Amino acid sequence: MPRFHRARAYGLALAAVFLTGTARAAPLQDEVARLTEGQPGTFAVYAARLGRAPEVCLKCDEPINAASTMKLFVLDAAYVAFRAGTLNPDEMIVVHNRFHSLVGTRDFSLDQKEDSYDPLYAEVGKPVSVTELLRVMIQYSSNLATNLMVERLGVPFIRSVVAHQGLKGITFGRMIEDFDADAQGIRNRVTARGLGDFMQKLAQDRIVDPAASEAMIAILLGQTFNNVISPGLPPGTPVAHKTGWVTGVRNDAAIVFPPDGRTYILVELSRDLPDDAAGLKRLNAISAAIYAGFEKNGG
Repeated sequence: MPRFHRARAYGLALAAVFLTGTARAAPLQDEVARLTEGQPGTFAVYAARLGRAPEVCLKCDEPINAASTMKLFVLDAAYVAFRAGTLNPDEMIVVHNRFHSLVGTRDFSLDQKEDSYDPLYAEVGKPVSVTELLRVMIQYSSNLATNLMVERLGVPFIRSVVAHQGLKGITFGRMIEDFDADAQGIRNRVTARGLGDFMQKLAQDRIVDPAASEAMIAILLGQTFNNVISPGLPPGTPVAHKTGWVTGVRNDAAIVFPPDGRTYILVELSRDLPDDAAGLKRLNAISAAIYAGFEKNGG
């Protein structure tokens, strides 16, 4: 059995024995607070063992620009549609780069220079499968794949999926680069707690159904952008996660599968970073502190 599956199975067993962790939570929360104190920008952190209340919840109800973490909810909605039979994984979608704004009558196009996955732009006019679009949307953070899937699913449907799952603190507003909608205050916002609750449910096979949850985790394990949480972990530690970034923002939402099998959830969000590289180093340090704290405290 692959290591992350062993870790996950063990973590699920531990989740049945719920501990409040109050005595041990405060020192870890204090350590994370110390790491962010006096640092430029805003940092929000949610850290919890699988199935347990968070041991760190630093500014975890503060809304922050979702950046590409919003793609998690497009993935979620796609699997809801698969189950309902309104979308097929093998369905082919013709790639295009003209989208209708959520407001008004104007169309808009994505700026390829602002995207992280160029190959899909070479496929304009050609059909690409839904499965492939979802893969590059998550693993390569393709904005074009994201908008194609949002167009196919519909913004109202994605919002309804988020609402049905009771994910508080998550606002799915619009497609990427729909600046007309943005000008009207329609934006994608998340909180560390909201993303943490989503990753908790996903890790416990409670997003759509067990098979869908496992399939989504498999996609997230192939993430190619690993500069936020992963550098704070021992090399080779499996992490199912989605990063996101824009200027001044570095985000990551993860299920971490440590070698000892004690799966945990970690969400790190930030905003107003005057130096993105320095902000990343701080987020790396927070990840390392969480890993060390959980390892020290044991199960």
